[in-house]
Amino acid sequence: MNRTLALSGFAAAVATIALLLPAAPAQADPQAARSCLDSLVTGAVASGMRLRSSDVHAAEPQAAVTYRVTLYKGINYVLLGCADGAAVDLDMRLYDADGNLVSNDKSPDAQPFVDVSPPKTGEYALQVLVYKASAKTDYAVAIAYQM
Repeated sequence: MNRTLALSGFAAAVATIALLLPAAPAQADPQAARSCLDSLVTGAVASGMRLRSSDVHAAEPQAAVTYRVTLYKGINYVLLGCADGAAVDLDMRLYDADGNLVSNDKSPDAQPFVDVSPPKTGEYALQVLVYKASAKTDYAVAIAYQM
């Protein structure tokens, strides 16, 4: 009986300590980001666009990830993004090879997109910025095009 009382007392102490510890931050969810992006890509394809590429990545708040992409003059592109949660503000910026801003989306939401018809063929930098989030977040990006 003493052993049972000691074990139940130990369990109660552990439960109390667990309640006093700070809650762990929300975990990134790559499946949620991919699912969100898939629905956007489905809409783009339904409107006559084709999918060129996609990626899923994780980043901390205020972190930017840059993708190097070759875009072609005469082709219309839509750069799509989706974060894993509604409380995330994800932004996208497209720069030319000289570092000039070509186009961007700074709307305060988790689903940025950039429409662009490049003025010339060349390498561009697509910067994805986790502008606001409470913790590390997953996001998915895609490039769709129409000739």
